[in-house]
Amino acid sequence: MIDSEQGRNGGPPRDAEASRRSQASAEARQRLILAMIDNNARQLRFDSARAGADIEQAGALRDLARDPNDRDAAVRLEEVKRRIAILEEDHGRLVTEREWLNRSLMEFTEEAEGPCHERD
Repeated sequence: MIDSEQGRNGGPPRDAEASRRSQASAEARQRLILAMIDNNARQLRFDSARAGADIEQAGALRDLARDPNDRDAAVRLEEVKRRIAILEEDHGRLVTEREWLNRSLMEFTEEAEGPCHERD
């Protein structure tokens, strides 16, 4: 007969195994949450950088409207357009990462709630 405190084949107690699995799951969930916090911080930096680029673009467009031959304004406009394109590519990756993090966290939550728990 197997002792209820001990696993099969004389292994570690089942409660200890469940505790280790629970601890590992909690640590993985915590890593996901920390990654979400980092993603949110990068989103704020993106928002700031994009707002700055939009302001620079408006300034260059204003200068070009005043003088269509303003070479400096034309160069500034092209530079800011390149920067905006790079920012938008980075933002796409940021959104994809955030969606993955959200799905992963939902899976953890659903797993913790168990199969009997229905979502509203």
